Amino acid sequence: MPIAVITGASEGLGREYVDAVVERFPNIDEIWIISRRKEKLQAVANQYPQKKFKIIPLDLSDDEDLLNFRTEISHFNPDIKLLVNDAGFLNSGEFINQDYSAQRTMLGVNALAPTLMINIVLKYMKPGSLIINVCSISSFAPIKRQSIYSSTKAYIYSLSLSLHWELRKEGIKLLVMCPGNMKTAMYNNSAHLANEKKNITDKLPFLDMHVITRMSLDLVQKGHIVYTPGLFYKTYRLVAKEIPHALLARFLKV
Repeated sequence: MPIAVITGASEGLGREYVDAVVERFPNIDEIWIISRRKEKLQAVANQYPQKKFKIIPLDLSDDEDLLNFRTEISHFNPDIKLLVNDAGFLNSGEFINQDYSAQRTMLGVNALAPTLMINIVLKYMKPGSLIINVCSISSFAPIKRQSIYSSTKAYIYSLSLSLHWELRKEGIKLLVMCPGNMKTAMYNNSAHLANEKKNITDKLPFLDMHVITRMSLDLVQKGHIVYTPGLFYKTYRLVAKEIPHALLARFLKV
């Protein structure tokens, strides 16, 4: 029974990936959706009565939850055709002012969890299986007031490039998607909104999540490595390659 696994599936981009998988992968018999809140996952599943779902409430920053998932998945021995590592956490601010919990959660959710999710599911993948790691344009250069977030995304970017070539010989395709602004819960909850003064990131183009999820699914099947949606963000990726990061980091601030 072909299965898709989607983390961060309760809202935002992850929720859009659920819709895209239902639409584009009729051969997927069951979708395993992962997030912290069971009730939100159930609400997503209820939107698709024609599809079979497995609801898996996990705190991806918690080592015990990940180990429990590893044990649970071994009981099913699933045929995993698609993994979408979408879950993410952003806490902007000066490093010195961020508490231990926020920093630990960013490291856990953004870097450790997607790495270990791939480690857990790979033994249940066969040639033709697909992996999408949702990264960020923040991975292209260090960003002040997002030191940990941009560093975790740089890690995922580098990991994805390495794994793409490692897994290719096994017949498994991996794509890293690096989007810019999207109107997700992460964006809405970030510190630069609400009553604070708008900054430069609020003036950047916003991406259509419906479009980019479908495009990423098309591209990973074709064997692409990196997908940066939008001309503006593609240009930034090129600029970040040309300008020394030590210089670029002086000007990048959120």
